[in-house]
Amino acid sequence: MRNKFLQSSPRRARKFGVALHACALVALAVLASACAGGKDDAGRGLIIVNAPVAGEVRRVLVREGMVVNAGTPIVEIVVRTEARGVPQVKTEDPLARAGRNIDAAQARIEAARAETVRAEVEVQRLTPLVAAGDAQQAQLDGARAEYERAQRRLQEAQGAAQDAQSGLVAARRQPQTNAPVAPAEQIVAAEATSAGTVSVVSARVGDRVTAGQPLATLRAAQ
Repeated sequence: MRNKFLQSSPRRARKFGVALHACALVALAVLASACAGGKDDAGRGLIIVNAPVAGEVRRVLVREGMVVNAGTPIVEIVVRTEARGVPQVKTEDPLARAGRNIDAAQARIEAARAETVRAEVEVQRLTPLVAAGDAQQAQLDGARAEYERAQRRLQEAQGAAQDAQSGLVAARRQPQTNAPVAPAEQIVAAEATSAGTVSVVSARVGDRVTAGQPLATLRAAQ
């Protein structure tokens, strides 16, 4: 029937086509306006403030209802980092080391003193035997040489004990530098990207947050 209508009146067909095109344009405009209005109602003007880094919330600098400008710090996050590139070597306590040195020197003194006593007793035993012809002179000479070596070892041990005692005195005068070093801290602020009014603050002091985690929501200024 439409073909019959078009064939019967070409001018009327052209008018019909123009009207149909105009209706289509109006419909598209209405649809676009409706879509834009829905988007505005659903989320236009909301600003999400995310954590720029992972760390612990140190301070919340705003409250709900506060008006802020672009760049205003919203939340402070503390980032703790260990020193890199420097091996963590546990140093020995100087006082403890000096005390062990003294103990070791005392043990050497006791051992050297006992050895000296044994060598001296052997010399005293062989001396009358050699005089009576019941022992060889070489035996007595060897015992005397051993006694002299024992005396030298005793003197060396006594000298080491004195050095250890001096080391203990020096260690007591030195400042204690073995206290654990606290990790380095860096404060990073999550800032508002646009001016607006704080609507929701989800971060709390002490919270552990990850990079990109929402911390607050703002409603953009109209």
